[in-house]
Amino acid sequence: MKYLIGNLKMNLTYFETSSYLDTLNNEIKKANLKHTIIGEAVSHDSISLILDKPDKQYLFGAQNIFHKQKGAYTGEVSIRSAEELNLDFVLLGHSERRMMFNETDDLINQKIAHIENTKVRPVLCVGEDLATFEAKKTKEFIIDQLNKCLKGITDYRDLIISYEPIYCIGNGIIPEICHIEHVIEYIKEFTHHKVPVLYGGSVSLKNIDLLKQIKNVDGFLVGGAALDPINFIEMAKRID
Repeated sequence: MKYLIGNLKMNLTYFETSSYLDTLNNEIKKANLKHTIIGEAVSHDSISLILDKPDKQYLFGAQNIFHKQKGAYTGEVSIRSAEELNLDFVLLGHSERRMMFNETDDLINQKIAHIENTKVRPVLCVGEDLATFEAKKTKEFIIDQLNKCLKGITDYRDLIISYEPIYCIGNGIIPEICHIEHVIEYIKEFTHHKVPVLYGGSVSLKNIDLLKQIKNVDGFLVGGAALDPINFIEMAKRID
């Protein structure tokens, strides 16, 4: 089974997201996918839309959560809200959270530990920057991220990991297929082959036929190209 998860980021308003999800659901029904699970990570102001979509044909997720249950944390969102709404997953460690909001591997580890005993699946994002790639230190970097982010985590059953090289996000650049395969294998070995591993970073309808040739990939995490629900489901049909 493959996963195709869209990250809508902060691109759509509440009502725009509602309309998007209705179109997405209709396209999924028409596509009659056999081997591909669709997921959408919506912005925090839209997570309650799950209550209005009882016949949804996709996994419904959030883009981040806080590492405390409740308290004086203005602007943050608790895992309690995600549980109440029966969200399926939450993105953690996305490069934009790391770079713009200074989220560290230690903080991400706290978040994963925080939701480990819930029904919400963590989708952990890892990936190196260009300097690390050019220095040929990708493996060491990724293993270090995994060691820190998954410290003390012993049960990988509900975990999904997405490999997203930072230098490829949003610019149309993708690494060579063999490089992606090597990194996915590092991750799978680290997690004892118990975790689905996705690729993310400029995934689009234009390159999905190339990317689906990655032998050991379990799906894709898609950013900007997910904003068109019709094209997004066309991508799903290509990998199904």
